[in-house]
Amino acid sequence: MFIKLIKTPRLILKEKSPEDFQRFFAMSKDPEVMKYIGDGSIFHWTKDAALEKFTLSLATVHTEPYFEVAVYRTDIDLYIGWCRVSYSKFLNQTGLEYRLCSDSWGKGYATETVFAVLREILTDIDINKIFACTHPDNTASMRVLQKVGFRFLNTKSSTASGKQIQIFEVDRRSFISAEKQ
Repeated sequence: MFIKLIKTPRLILKEKSPEDFQRFFAMSKDPEVMKYIGDGSIFHWTKDAALEKFTLSLATVHTEPYFEVAVYRTDIDLYIGWCRVSYSKFLNQTGLEYRLCSDSWGKGYATETVFAVLREILTDIDINKIFACTHPDNTASMRVLQKVGFRFLNTKSSTASGKQIQIFEVDRRSFISAEKQ
């Protein structure tokens, strides 16, 4: 699907580009970033294998519901991560995912990104509910989801992590109502 440029007060969200690879790869090798994803291990791809997969993803045509953006800080034009809404096999639903480089944590960028993506999806695209999940120890991601209107739904066992993963949902009507307040 075509991704239009989205501007927030401090960020630009747009299609990813080949120039994003170095920071993307570093983020994928950062144990702090990866500790709450899957089994908590870093990507074990070689740089060449990762570049091949990344380059292929740039050329892949995605079908709805699919929405992915690269996230950049506007003040220094720096790639800081990504956010997407797509079908989640784990959730068997349309799910939100995001990941930011650890040097961008604690500054509100995740909340700003997720809010902008939800506004785009839930006001312009025919999706009524979006789900998200977090590792039970990832309190920072839980706070992000709650700040932008997600509600805790239940838990689901994850074989990869050996934990009960927290499941959240947000629907169009409640998001739009909360945004107007």
